[in-house]
Amino acid sequence: MSPSRLPAPRVPPAARDDALVEEQVAWDQPETRRSYAAYRLGALRWFAGGLAGVAVALALSGYAVLVLQRPGLGVFIIAALLLGLFGLATGVGGLIRAQRFRATLRRAPWRPAELRVAGAHLRLIFTPDNETAPGNGAEEDIANAVDARLLTTSRWRVRSVVGHRDSEVLVCPARDGSYVLTAPGMHNLYGLMPLTGLSGIYRP
Repeated sequence: MSPSRLPAPRVPPAARDDALVEEQVAWDQPETRRSYAAYRLGALRWFAGGLAGVAVALALSGYAVLVLQRPGLGVFIIAALLLGLFGLATGVGGLIRAQRFRATLRRAPWRPAELRVAGAHLRLIFTPDNETAPGNGAEEDIANAVDARLLTTSRWRVRSVVGHRDSEVLVCPARDGSYVLTAPGMHNLYGLMPLTGLSGIYRP
């Protein structure tokens, strides 16, 4: 047989499977896409609610005579306008973050980490690689830990994350140093920003 007709070397199935696992990014998982859809839907609801509030305020503001005769109507219009603007700002911010989350999830894989809560801050203890030499308890935790804060002030979203304390979560690192967080059964995405000035300080 001539050298030009030699068959290509066969790659063992196990090696092919390992390569696919290593190349798989977070976006390739159906659960990730469902969590992204839920996050984006929440942002769209905020935007739609804000738009409705502004529309109601503008529609009622046309009745200038009624506003002068009924002071309570003027207060309602102002409240509807302020709430509408807040909803619009929240919705637009959520949609922008959703696009950033999607870009991050399309680029990097999920990394498992243990979530711990320390007051208003979080601590992510990343699972060391199998090739890493075993450490010594707390010292190993500090070496693999990142202190971070949630990029949200919504109480129910904060409670959802805190409910997974001392459990394993999934974290996807972004290029700007932030993280996208989720967990099995969470069905949503959350943004984290590392506290670089406080990293390495253990807060149980």
